[in-house]
Amino acid sequence: MEILTIVSVYFKAIGQVLSATWWFVGPVVLFWLFQILWKKYAIGQYLSSLEYVLLEIKPPRELEKSPRVMEQIFAALHGSYSTPSLVDSHIKGRWGLQPFFSFEIHGVNGEMHLCVRCEKKYRNFIESLIYAQYPEAEIEEIEDYVHKVPKNLPNSEWDLWGTDMRLVKDDGYPIRTYKYFQEEVTKGMIDPLSSLADVISTLPPGQEIWIQIVVMPIDDRVWIKDTQKIIDKLAKRETKVESWLIVKFLKEVVDILSYAIQYIFNPIEATLEMKKEERPLLFTLTPLEQETLKAVEESLSKRAFETKIRFLYIGKRDGFDRSFISGVMGSFSQFNDPNLNSLAPENSTKTYANYFFRASRLLWAQRKIFARYLDRDTDGPVFVLNSEELATIFHMPDMSAASPAISRVTAKKAGPPINLPME
Repeated sequence: MEILTIVSVYFKAIGQVLSATWWFVGPVVLFWLFQILWKKYAIGQYLSSLEYVLLEIKPPRELEKSPRVMEQIFAALHGSYSTPSLVDSHIKGRWGLQPFFSFEIHGVNGEMHLCVRCEKKYRNFIESLIYAQYPEAEIEEIEDYVHKVPKNLPNSEWDLWGTDMRLVKDDGYPIRTYKYFQEEVTKGMIDPLSSLADVISTLPPGQEIWIQIVVMPIDDRVWIKDTQKIIDKLAKRETKVESWLIVKFLKEVVDILSYAIQYIFNPIEATLEMKKEERPLLFTLTPLEQETLKAVEESLSKRAFETKIRFLYIGKRDGFDRSFISGVMGSFSQFNDPNLNSLAPENSTKTYANYFFRASRLLWAQRKIFARYLDRDTDGPVFVLNSEELATIFHMPDMSAASPAISRVTAKKAGPPINLPME
């Protein structure tokens, strides 16, 4: 009975507080809930109003350009970044969202197709960027290949395996880029897409490989600020922490007194200590640390994108061969550098399940990642890659990638003859 009495008194006190403050607390809570619901509704309406197109890019048959050319395309693509106004954010539902561009590799029937999915209003922008760097390429709008397989994957006839990719280290550490894909004897470039093209060329009918790279430009100031912290750490520089004015003043007083005491009682040792601290960075870092610091500093000068990389292997159960998964993951491992950064599958998105309710949990994971691929969704792990890293992963393969899997332009473009009669 005593417990019931205490509980009743407790709830009675809560009721008294609510009855005395409802006129103030109620509107605040309702406004807070309205904000959450309105933001969700407005963003949904904004995203549903966007129209997209899927463009297939066919590289020229005789292409002798490195991925550096594609890097220029990504750098120019960053120009789509903009800061929305209050009306765009709170009324139209943009809320700081930037345009999404999905660069995709579709392997089917032993052929590799390069595609770009973008908003319809950016189609001319994308085409002009590509034609400026690859004038002999062909671009055409195609039907979305994701609609050519059953919507209820996996089912009794079709199976799938998928995962999102993640970076092993902080985003400021770059992955291995095209600059390091060089043959030592002839100094010729080894195309990073050659191994993936070879894997796709062996795909039998009914088996497909989908790779999706969704990018969104981000504010350079955020990228620079976060990467600068890594540079300071690698350079063994003390990161300055903001503090109150009184704390700064006291710290300065303590530093002045400590240095004064050092010079009065032990000036030689103090002078040597200061000289030690002022030694050039070249002599304080190992050669490996210097290379890492140089790579991070170079990446800082590149345009940055928030990135989602997703990989699916889809096929009919008869002939579903998991060795293709190993082949694609092996092509991703080319970009790994243990001293810098690496791409690895994100375990929380991999389509596997162990122990309890394995079948139902596996089915849920497979349909979840399949639905996210269809929508080009950025849910799950995202990270930052710069224009050089993106150009390494997605670019027009050159002539060194001689795999028959790569879909290229069948004829060379040429202008009309000068003496062509005109009517």
